[in-house]
Amino acid sequence: MANLTPHILMLLWAALVASSFPVAALFNPELSASLLVGIRFLLAGLLMWLFKPQSLRLNPRAWLSYGVLGTLLAGNFVIMFVALRYAQPLNLAAIYICLPLIAYLLAALLKMESLRLSRLLLLFIVGLAALVILGRAELEQFRRLEFGFGEQIYLLACLMAAAYNTLSRYVTDQQWVASDPYLTTCFSLLAGGALIMLPDLVSSDLTQFAANFTLSDGVALGYLTLFTSLITFWLLQICALKLKPSMLSAYSYQTPLLYLLAELALGITPWQPAYLLAIALLLLGFYSLAKQPD
Repeated sequence: MANLTPHILMLLWAALVASSFPVAALFNPELSASLLVGIRFLLAGLLMWLFKPQSLRLNPRAWLSYGVLGTLLAGNFVIMFVALRYAQPLNLAAIYICLPLIAYLLAALLKMESLRLSRLLLLFIVGLAALVILGRAELEQFRRLEFGFGEQIYLLACLMAAAYNTLSRYVTDQQWVASDPYLTTCFSLLAGGALIMLPDLVSSDLTQFAANFTLSDGVALGYLTLFTSLITFWLLQICALKLKPSMLSAYSYQTPLLYLLAELALGITPWQPAYLLAIALLLLGFYSLAKQPD
């Protein structure tokens, strides 16, 4: 059962992340998305700090590690918001499937995982299945995929996300930071939230932001702060110490699967036979990834 625990926790992580999409859609569209993300990360970090105050007496290497993790976290989200101005969401989703492959290559480079052709193939198959699910099995869309400026910079965002997942484990293994997922989550969210907010604090009209912010926005922000920021990143850090970086990153593919299943159950999306093959490949690929030895 102990071996299953991190996988169960990551399924919970995927479900919580999937729940963030309909909740985030409730926000007033005039509100800055990047500022909202920065606020929720900062609030999540502060909540963790208030619940369990952390000592600031850290060595320079620990501060550097948390700073790097926070920068990777912030960079991923800031670049994503910029990329969405220049590229279609499906194009970015197609690039996003590269994230576990990038994490695997980074982990192999840092000697955290052994480079195997079989694992690369499994990650490719699982990613392809996830792409079919993301595209709602409308394969004709993929022929129109482009690789412009938005897609190019989003590839950098995926690299930063993969590096966050990989280095979270690496800095702990190297004993640069304490083996404490709570501490790492707290400092990463505080640093990341502050950095994400910085561009908006400099260039945005905060008075107008406050004027457009309603009670329903506050409820949505509260949910996202607690459940899809604090809890999800804490779960991610807990599992980062138990799972290989490529396996950890591959759980991002479960989010679109869970979202699709919810849409099918609610009758929002009609059933298509291609879903069955994609879901079967995704689940079989995950099982094979989990069973592979270190």
